[in-house]
Amino acid sequence: MVRLLVINPNTSPQVSGVIDALVKEEAGGGATVRTVTARFGFHYLSSRSAVAIAGHAVLDAAADAITGEDNPDAIVLACFGDPALEAIREMTGLPSVGFAEAGLFAAAAEEGRFLVATRGEVWCDMLGELVRQLGLESRVAGIHAIDDDQEDAGVLAATLARVAGEKGAARLVVGGAGLIPILPDIIRACPAPILDPHRIAVRKAIRLAQDARTATAIRPPGRTKGLSERLRKVLSDPGLLSPSSGNAH
Repeated sequence: MVRLLVINPNTSPQVSGVIDALVKEEAGGGATVRTVTARFGFHYLSSRSAVAIAGHAVLDAAADAITGEDNPDAIVLACFGDPALEAIREMTGLPSVGFAEAGLFAAAAEEGRFLVATRGEVWCDMLGELVRQLGLESRVAGIHAIDDDQEDAGVLAATLARVAGEKGAARLVVGGAGLIPILPDIIRACPAPILDPHRIAVRKAIRLAQDARTATAIRPPGRTKGLSERLRKVLSDPGLLSPSSGNAH
């Protein structure tokens, strides 16, 4: 049985509950799921400062899981923006999947350009940077900021379909933990195809975990100061994820 570690980078247990329910539903009998909430940082990530701090919290949570007895086979970074995703991969050597990256690559694998939509102008800016980092600029028709105050799935669906049409997008990727509860209704009501990046990420993490053999982490040289003991240990112990340690699968 694949063991998934799901990390919520913000400090909201309510958001973690929503994410946990979605991951367990999508995983079905294919994985056991452990969802953890950031121990420190912001309740809601709405600024670059909050996202930067969330990256530290994500690494701390991953280190906590790896040094414990219930270590994971794969990690799902449960944020449509993927703070510290590459750092998690470097530190753990485990298959690690972010909501945003998984959704963007899935949409890019289909014909035509696509629209990305989420809440928050700052997130749109950062998603634009991620799109460029992944080399997908030519595939993305635009990045749309969803009105923070709009909760009606029908209205949102109509707006997204209109914007997709104006941008010449063949489909949409709509992400963000806050949208998870109403996203199924938006998908049903929208005449344009919508990909759910959260569920795509779960499926991808399970598939990668099933294909993985051993974890190969990179330990950066140098001394540390002020880190939690578990994070310090993971960053300083090159044998922690070796096959003989029992933490590699």
